[in-house]
This record gives sequence, C-alpha cells and structure tokens, in this order.
Amino acid sequence: MEIKIDQEFKDLIPPLTVEEVLNLEQSILTEGCREAIILWNGVIVDGHNRYAICTKHGIAFKTEEKEFASRNDVRIWMIQNQFGRRNLDNYTRSGLSLLLEEFFKEKAKENLSATGKRVAEYTNQGCQISDNLDIVEKVDTKKELAKLAGVSHDTDIK
Repeated sequence: MEIKIDQEFKDLIPPLTVEEVLNLEQSILTEGCREAIILWNGVIVDGHNRYAICTKHGIAFKTEEKEFASRNDVRIWMIQNQFGRRNLDNYTRSGLSLLLEEFFKEKAKENLSATGKRVAEYTNQGCQISDNLDIVEKVDTKKELAKLAGVSHDTDIK
C-alpha cells in the first residue's frame, strides 16, 4: 500500500520542537518504531514525524488503518488524539480547541441533515416527529471546546 500525506492533515497539528524531533529520532534509532502509523484510506492521520524518521533511516514500521465517516471526523480525531498524548501548554491547547469549533459546527450540520432525513423516513412510516426527538446527537460546542482545552466552559478562550 502506498502511504500518502495530506498536507492539511499534516499542518493541522503544531509541529514538534527541534528537541522533541531529536528525542523521537534517537528513540526510534535505539528502539525502533514502537507505535503504528495510523492511516485513513492510505493517508497518514497520526505519525507524520515517525514516518519521516523511519523513511529517512530505512527503519521498518507498522501501520494501522482506521475508519472515519468523513474528513471532518478525521480532523476531530487527530486533535483529540494529540490532547491525549502530548504535553501541550494551555495556549496551544486552547488554540487547537478553537480549531475544533468549525469541525464541531460542521458535525452539527451533518447531524441535522441526517436527522432531517431520518425524521422524514419516520414520518413517512406514520410515526410522529415527537417520537423521534432522541435521534439527534446534541453537541454543546462551547462545553466540548472547553473540555478539550482543559478549562471551564465559562473561560473566554477567544
């Protein structure tokens, strides 16, 4: 399988510092590439730095293919994944959280569109709309962003 790099995905996450890259490179040279490079339809969504280092030094690596419903879901996963693994300062966390705002809004539009279709299907089957209010996945964008940034939803992060 050919591995592809999507520049938007690569640029979505802040780059490692020079020191972090050197530490990662030394770790890979010493221990090999311990974590799989995550792909979506052959495109790297996690592991750009590991891929570059392994390719540069001819070091073998594993890949793992993940499934996502859309590019938007990939973006959300990439940012949330970084929150769980990197020691990001509050400023960077807040900035990444703000990036998610547009992705959450897009997700809300996708949900609304899908819900409209489902409601139409249900009403065509003789069901009442009020019977189907639970089919909407509700998203409180402000609370989601604050949770990801590690701050209160009342904190002004703009």
